[in-house]
Order: sequence, then structure tokens, then C-alpha cells
Amino acid sequence: MMIYRGLVSGLLGLCLSSAVMADETKGSIVLVGRGAASSEPEYVSLSIKVSSICYETSRDAQAANAKMSSQLLTILQGFKKDDRDKITASGGANIRQTETTQIGSDSKVLCEMKWRSENNLNISMAKMDDLAELQDKIFAELNQSAEINPDQVEQTFAEVWRPSFGVYPETSLKLRNSAQGSAFDDAKSQFDGLNSRCSFLDPKILSIIPPEFNYGVKSAGDRAAASYYSPVIPDAIEIQATLRMEWEFTPNSQCKR
Repeated sequence: MMIYRGLVSGLLGLCLSSAVMADETKGSIVLVGRGAASSEPEYVSLSIKVSSICYETSRDAQAANAKMSSQLLTILQGFKKDDRDKITASGGANIRQTETTQIGSDSKVLCEMKWRSENNLNISMAKMDDLAELQDKIFAELNQSAEINPDQVEQTFAEVWRPSFGVYPETSLKLRNSAQGSAFDDAKSQFDGLNSRCSFLDPKILSIIPPEFNYGVKSAGDRAAASYYSPVIPDAIEIQATLRMEWEFTPNSQCKR
């Protein structure tokens, strides 16, 4: 019985050693595939942050904020012309705090422990050619209230962000799938190029790491910038995909140079 166990133990050890030796004869390589797909932008978004600061009471801050926000929303409503256009208003902070502003390299305290109220407005619209007219009307309404006034304490002002451009979800999904497919084909063609020189034995894919996606705008044939924000209507929205593909194979000593 003891001899049998020893024999089995020896055979198992031999099998394990053989398996390890077999693995050591395998080669592997990780290839990075890249792909991209693009489409014309389908809508533009513009965001406005309305802030009321240094008010004595919460009610006063909210009332002042509501007044300016209502005026701006009326303007935005005039540019909602497509069924997919959206206008949103979401409340922000409503707190007591000390307010400061920067003047050159110096910091100036406007007030201490007074009320601040905020509102965030946004419009997404398909008629992108209306953007310039919308911006003009917003700034005409704001007049001198387009930024914080360092010489005033109690005040309400609005910050208008740079416009951003995008595509609708169904278009984004198509672009992602297309970019992912191109990235896969790129990694596969890299391996095929190596294999044409080396004739690897028993090649197979070990793993594919899910792709990473980057989004950007593209104008006048330039490379896509990694942002949806742009001062002008871009030529295209581009989605880039990067994936990593690991191959295993048995090396061939007759690899061509």
C-alpha cells in the first residue's frame, strides 16, 4: 500500500513537472489596438450658473436668484424649437459663508458669513446655428452682471460656460461599437503581421481587456481634442477606443527578419 502511494505521488510529481515545462515553452504578447469613429454633432449645450452672494437673509438671496434665473429661462425657452431640445434648472448651494474675490494677486473679502444662493440652468438644442444669437441675448440681459463685481457686496451675477457639443445616445452607441470593432481589427492585424513572419504554432487569444473610450471634438481635419467643449461648431464628434489583446503561441525558431 505504501509502495502504491509512493508510485502515485511520483507520477503526479512527474506530470506536474511536465506541465510546468510545457508552459515555459509558450510565448505570449500583448498588443494594443486603436480605433475611432466620428459623426457630425447633433446638438449644442449651454450652461449658466446664477449666483447670489452676500445677502442678509436666505430668503433675500433666493428671491434675487429666482428673479435673474427666471429672466434667463425666458430667453432659453425662446430657443427650444425641436422635440429633443431640453431646458433644465437645478438648484445649487443655499448656505451662509464668507465670500472673497481675486483682484490681481490679492484676495479681497466681500462679506463674512452672509447668504449665498445658486441656480444652474442648461439648454441643449439641435439648431446649433442659433447659438450665437442665444449668447448675444443672454449677455444683453445680464449687462453688467456677467461676473462678480469686486466693488459691490450684495449682488447677483451669472457665469456663462463655453458651449459643448454632442450626439444623442443612439448615435453614441453606434460610434462606440464601430470604434471598438476598429480597435479589435487593429490589434488582430498587428498579430497577423507578426505571424506572417514567424508562423507561430497554435496561436490563440488569452484575453481581451475591455476597451477604454475617449471623446472629443474635431475641426478642420485636426486631431480630435479630448473635450466636448468648443467655441465654434466642430466638424465632428469623435469617439476613440483602445483595447489590449493578449495572445499565446508556441514560438517558431524559423522567424523571418
